[in-house]
Amino acid sequence: MISAANMFYEKLERDFVSWALTVDDIRAAFIVGSRARKDHPADEWSDIDIVFFTSKQNYYLSDNEWLKNFGNVWTSLVSQTAGGDPECLTLFDGGWQVDFVIHTINSLKQNVENKIIPNNFYRGVKVIVDKEDIAENIMPKCFKAPKGVTLAEDVFMQYVNMFWFLALYLAKQILRKDLWLVKVRDGNMKELLLQMIEWHEKAVNGTEYDTWHAGRFLCEWASEETLSELQNSFGHFDSIDSWKALIGTITLFKRLSHDISLKMNYKYPYDLENNVFHWINQNNPTI
Repeated sequence: MISAANMFYEKLERDFVSWALTVDDIRAAFIVGSRARKDHPADEWSDIDIVFFTSKQNYYLSDNEWLKNFGNVWTSLVSQTAGGDPECLTLFDGGWQVDFVIHTINSLKQNVENKIIPNNFYRGVKVIVDKEDIAENIMPKCFKAPKGVTLAEDVFMQYVNMFWFLALYLAKQILRKDLWLVKVRDGNMKELLLQMIEWHEKAVNGTEYDTWHAGRFLCEWASEETLSELQNSFGHFDSIDSWKALIGTITLFKRLSHDISLKMNYKYPYDLENNVFHWINQNNPTI
């Protein structure tokens, strides 16, 4: 039995294609994300991501009248993807989400001329409009994980130094009981921790090991040891609990980053780590 989600998104896809074929400025369109993937395909909570190329990018980003072709709009927001591409995030009646990523015709031509495959095509892509008959020139030969941040010594050192800088800053904000700022900066630290988790898995399992992106499906690809330690890395809106979470985050980060530095024969700023960790222990409010 077809789900309500599939019914909506299949109809939206048909409506979008019918509309786009009547609009001359739209030259190509693709579906990416979970509704184009075979690995971890869409479930009942998945949205749909439509990428299209137009000569009127500013119009589609500044005027949402065109969205009414596909249903009753609850809200529409202009934003950027994780890769910095302009997109229109839309909620339709029923709570159905559609992300329209809007590119210029020039960017399409540049991709074709330079044989550049968009990064978000690698896991899966479906061609739905191709007026120039050029889609095959930017399609990946096979679907695979796109490249993430390269594990290089200088980049590794940058992440480690930033982590310890933030660790001390966060400790001070906890002692100050500035808890909102604590949660914001803890989010910054968790981004650095996530990158270290990804690098560690690749260092252990090989550079082709798939760690997805933004923590997606982390419980499937991260080690049991790491998942267990993450239980101690998140705290409540409370000074003492936030401090315990800080220590848990530091403990996990230390294990991962030390392992990576040894496996990759990278330098490690042990003096910085020791100085910051000593300061934090001296000012521990839970003792």
